[in-house]
Amino acid sequence: MAGVVFLVLFVAAAAMPASVTAATSQTDALLAWKASLLLGDAAALSGWTRAAPVCTWRGVACDAAGRVTSLRLRDAGLSGGLDTLDFAALPALTELDLNRNNFTGPIPASISRLRSLSLLDLGSNWLDGSIPPQLGDLSGLVELRLYNNNLVGAIPHQLSRLPNIVHFDLGANYLTDHDFRKFSPMPTVTFMSLYLNSFNGSFPEFVLRSGSITYLDLSQNALFGPIPDMLPNLRFLNLSFNAFSGPIPASLGRLTKLQDLRMAGNNLTGGVPEFLGSMAQLRILELGDNQLGGPIPSVLGQLQMLQRLDIKNASLVSTLPPQLGNLNNLAYLDLSLNQFSGGLPPTFAGMRAMQEFGLSTTNVTGEIPPALFTSWPELISFEVQNNSFTGKIPSELGKARKLEILYLFLNNLNGSIPAELGELENLVELDLSVNSLTGPIPSSLGNLKQLIKLALFFNNLTGVIPPEIGNMTALQSFDVNTNILHGELPATITALKNLQYLAVFDNFMSGTIPPDLGKGIALQHVSFSNNSFSGELPRNLCDGFALEHFTVNYNNFTGTLPPCLKNCTGLFRVRLEENHFTGDISEAFGVHPSLEYLDISGNKLTGELSSDWGQCTNLTLLSMDGNRISGRIPEAFGSMTRLQILSLAGNNLTGGIPLDLGHLNLLFNLNLSHNSFSGPIPTSLGNNSKLQKIDMSGNMLNGTIPVALGKLGALTFLDLSKNRLSGKIPRELGNLVQLQTLLDLSSNFLSGWIPQAAFCKLLSLQILILSNNQLTGKLPDCLWYLQNLQFLDLSNNAFSGEIPAAKASYSCSLISIHLSSNDFTGVFPSALEGCKKLINLDIGNNNFFGDIPIWIGKGLPSLKILSLKSNNFSGEIPSELSQLSQLQLLDMTNNGLTGLIPRSFGKLTSMKNPKLISSRELLQWSFNHDRINTIWKGKEQIFEIKTYAIDIQLVTGISLSGNSLSQCIPDELMNLQGLQFLNLSRNYLSRSIPENIGSLKNLESLDLSSNELSGAIPPSLAGISTLSSLNLSNNHLSGKISTGNQLQTLTDPSIYSNNSGLCGLPLNISCTNYALASDERYCRTCEDQYLSYFVMAGVVFGSWLWFGMLFSIGNLRYAVFCFVDDIQRKVMQKVSLKREGKGDLSRVEDDGHLNFGPRNSGAGEFSGFGGA
Repeated sequence: MAGVVFLVLFVAAAAMPASVTAATSQTDALLAWKASLLLGDAAALSGWTRAAPVCTWRGVACDAAGRVTSLRLRDAGLSGGLDTLDFAALPALTELDLNRNNFTGPIPASISRLRSLSLLDLGSNWLDGSIPPQLGDLSGLVELRLYNNNLVGAIPHQLSRLPNIVHFDLGANYLTDHDFRKFSPMPTVTFMSLYLNSFNGSFPEFVLRSGSITYLDLSQNALFGPIPDMLPNLRFLNLSFNAFSGPIPASLGRLTKLQDLRMAGNNLTGGVPEFLGSMAQLRILELGDNQLGGPIPSVLGQLQMLQRLDIKNASLVSTLPPQLGNLNNLAYLDLSLNQFSGGLPPTFAGMRAMQEFGLSTTNVTGEIPPALFTSWPELISFEVQNNSFTGKIPSELGKARKLEILYLFLNNLNGSIPAELGELENLVELDLSVNSLTGPIPSSLGNLKQLIKLALFFNNLTGVIPPEIGNMTALQSFDVNTNILHGELPATITALKNLQYLAVFDNFMSGTIPPDLGKGIALQHVSFSNNSFSGELPRNLCDGFALEHFTVNYNNFTGTLPPCLKNCTGLFRVRLEENHFTGDISEAFGVHPSLEYLDISGNKLTGELSSDWGQCTNLTLLSMDGNRISGRIPEAFGSMTRLQILSLAGNNLTGGIPLDLGHLNLLFNLNLSHNSFSGPIPTSLGNNSKLQKIDMSGNMLNGTIPVALGKLGALTFLDLSKNRLSGKIPRELGNLVQLQTLLDLSSNFLSGWIPQAAFCKLLSLQILILSNNQLTGKLPDCLWYLQNLQFLDLSNNAFSGEIPAAKASYSCSLISIHLSSNDFTGVFPSALEGCKKLINLDIGNNNFFGDIPIWIGKGLPSLKILSLKSNNFSGEIPSELSQLSQLQLLDMTNNGLTGLIPRSFGKLTSMKNPKLISSRELLQWSFNHDRINTIWKGKEQIFEIKTYAIDIQLVTGISLSGNSLSQCIPDELMNLQGLQFLNLSRNYLSRSIPENIGSLKNLESLDLSSNELSGAIPPSLAGISTLSSLNLSNNHLSGKISTGNQLQTLTDPSIYSNNSGLCGLPLNISCTNYALASDERYCRTCEDQYLSYFVMAGVVFGSWLWFGMLFSIGNLRYAVFCFVDDIQRKVMQKVSLKREGKGDLSRVEDDGHLNFGPRNSGAGEFSGFGGA
């Protein structure tokens, strides 16, 4: 009985209408799915309602029985998942196409219930997760497209068993598979794409056994190894951007149907094979970004159907085959980044379909063939930058009317820019930069109304920027930097409402910037640097608040900065240095969180630094040198933790140096020099472990040098000079073993000895300056261990003792040495004998003694300055000093030197023709500046040799004043025509002044005072037009003083005083009256004088006989003459003094008082010089 009831119920259920089972119906399933989706376009599925039959819905197709067979909703803007779709309700579905939507989530395994499915296209969505193996159950599947999703994991090997699959596309996912051995051949597949995944390993074996494949794309994976020798008969093969290696297999030549071959971006070698020239069906050939090497086979010119050829960056080395000109269907050619020789073949004009031509960075030479541009009417892009093309830009370029991109930059092109370029009305980008182009910018370029980028920088263009530039209304980037342009920036530039990038730096432009520049546009990059612009910056320059890069340094801008600058919060690089900007520094700038680089040095900005600066936390460089900023450094500066360079030098800042600067852990350059900072140096700076340079010179810092500075192990430069620091030099400075460029502690109140333990470790140090302190004691024995030391200044201290000797292995790098004004003793330092690079040696004002060593002449060949003044050197001046061919300044004042002035001094080459010293040589010579103290025009002067001069002429002169030199002034000194000063005063020089002294045409100062010179003043002296200082007093000169030329400007009578025989102006002695008085005295004393003459003649005659045998020796002959003349003068003087009853006076000083002391006892020089 129960069985009968069950049978009745089953029959009744089977007879129910479809509406009774709505939960599983097609309509309900699709509507439920719709309800779960987000619709980007509300109208996309607006027709999906119960009011309309399901078969009429958008994207839905049905069979005759009303069953849904196709669901195509491609590019419908749908979002959501697939798991909400009841696939079991669609048993007749054969096509599911949801391509180009925004579906997310995994591919549901339930999709395998669609047993009738032949097409599944889920491409270009956001599906993730792995591919369900159940898809292998869709035995009727013909097309499977899952490309361009976020699928991961391995490809299920079950998919390889789909019996009817033809189109298999899983490209552009994140699929991996280390082992394809489980895959079966797929004999039915003709299209297979697995590109842009993460497959690695060797070439998949199952692909080789899938013999029907005609389209194969495995590109952009990590497959490696050789390319197999047996491939199916493909029409399309793309293996690009893997790691395949070895040669291109010869078996490819058997793929007679191959039309598209792409193997770029691998590690292929072995050259471009010749057999490719026989693959007549090829339309696309891409082999670039490999290591093929070798030439381009000329047989490639046989590929008449070839449309695209790309072999860029393939290590090719050859000439360009002219046969490529036969490729009359070629529209794309890129051979860039190879090493070709020779020129661009004119036969390339045969590529009449050419649209895009790339030959950049290939070293091609010669001229650009003009015929190309009359033969390529379809040309869109011509990119031949970074080659060695020469000659002019062909005017025929104007014929390529479809040209959009023209890149000729980084070549050797010359001549002017053709006006015909203005005919390229479709041109979008024009870059002719970094050539040798000359002439003006053609006004015809104003016709290029589609142009977005114009780059003409690094040429030799002249003239002005044409006003027609305002017609280029699409222009976004205008760069003409580093040319020879002049004139003003045209006002029409304000019409460029799309302009974002404007660079005119490094030209010769002047005038003011158009006041409306920036109004209504969003400038991002503006650079006016290194011109001569003046006036104020436009007030609207940053109206668009898009300004990021703003550089106007090295101009003559004035006034305050634009107020809108304060609100440009996107600024990241600003350079305003070396102008004349005024105004309050903190008012001009606001909070710029993106600012990385700010240099406003060399202006006239005032005010105090606001604590708001601390909010510029991305700053890496902040330079405010050379302004008039006052007040203190805010503690908020410690918040700029990315700061690497902080330079506030040359302002009026006061107060202490904030402790918070010790928090700047990335700081490597700190310059606070030349302010009025006071107080101690913060010990917290020892925390800045990356500091490489500290300059706090020229302040009022006091206290001791912090021991903590010894922790700065990266420090290469330390300048604490010109402060009020006291105490000893910390031995901890010896830990600064990287200290290389400079250690300057000069001009302080430091005392004590130099700590030997510290300085012995500074083996890399090049410049050491400890001058102008109160340091005492001996120099460390290890001084000469510092073999990299180039500049040493220990002057003006209280050092004592002898200079330490050097080891035999000492290698001297010293260029300049200053040891003057100490208490050093001993003989001339022998350690200097090997210093062959030495240019400046100053050891004056010490207690050195003994002879001047003769080795100086050979041992110091580079010497330009030698100062030994105010020591106790004795003996004769070595004639070997004349071997110093570079010497320009010699000062031996106030020593005990005797003998003659060496005649060989006339051979001092650099004193004959002084050399200009270039700034490059000077930078090698000294740090900031070198100096020398010497007597100039009667006063001690300090001559500084500054490194920022373009070139300088070192003062040239000789000072031997205050010694006991005797006999004649050598005529040979008159060969030194470059001399600017000559000081031989306070010696025992005799005889007459050389007649040819007028040959010293550059002489400005001459001091021969307080000697025993006689005779007349040479008339040639009056011909030295540069002479402004002269002293001939306290000699025995006679005759009339010349009154012509330069001497008439020297009106001070004291320069001739105490010369009993001189007359004429400026002395108030009439030469006529003086002559009569002299005759009368002569008559009264003639008898005694005659007697004296006879005695003198006898002495002379005897001397001549005695020395006759030596007359063949030049130096002795010269000495004898001077000696005889000296005897003659002394005898006559003795006779004269006895007749006049004047006693035995030794000298008459300039003030009229008698002086019986030695010649070098005076502390100073004679001060009664004429002239300035």
